[in-house]
Amino acid sequence: MKVRKLVNSILTFGMVLILFIILPVGENTAYAGNVLEAKLNITSQKVVKGKTFNLRVYNLKANQSVVFSSSRPGVATVDTNGVITGIENGTAIITAKIYETGKLLSTLSCSITVGPPAVAIMISKLSLELTVGDQARLSYIVFPITTAETPVYLSNDESVVSITPGGRVFGEAPGLTHVFCMISKGVYATCEVTVLPQAEPAEDDKEAAETVVTTGESTVEVPVVEEGKEESKDDKAAN
Repeated sequence: MKVRKLVNSILTFGMVLILFIILPVGENTAYAGNVLEAKLNITSQKVVKGKTFNLRVYNLKANQSVVFSSSRPGVATVDTNGVITGIENGTAIITAKIYETGKLLSTLSCSITVGPPAVAIMISKLSLELTVGDQARLSYIVFPITTAETPVYLSNDESVVSITPGGRVFGEAPGLTHVFCMISKGVYATCEVTVLPQAEPAEDDKEAAETVVTTGESTVEVPVVEEGKEESKDDKAAN
């Protein structure tokens, strides 16, 4: 019985080895987890009426092609290169169909919301004071609230103040500058930012500081004695 099992195992292993040698393994052989699938650069996007946005497909192979279409051309159109144009306020679904040698492989989609441009903007703070290394957060309100426009933050002097696209302000160096929150047509709101240097410890505080000596079991505070005023033996005895 044991001999028969051993023979069967050897035969099975031999067949697997033969198949592995015979079957071709080319450059186009696909392995699970190693194939990059085609995908869009975004899955949803706001587009200002009359403006454009470029929808891109990543991981597209040389022998593959894309066909774009819009569910509501009256709201948003898309050309053969994936350039979307906002036509009218509303929502449309842009579809990207991936083909390979005429065969449909996959369908990708992106939700597009078309809205009006912003006409006015307000910023959360008109002035701000920071210390070098500190940070704060600014926010904005745009009108109308249905706008599809996203304001852009800018710093007038990035060596003094830097600001992220989300409105987080960082104090870089001492000075005074302004940050702007801008919308189209040159409309903006501004905040004056003053950056102060980091505070240095006062000399009196340094002299009065106590040296802390840590032993294995406890911490002992040793007072700092000024030069020329060392405690005498008689003073120690009196204490």
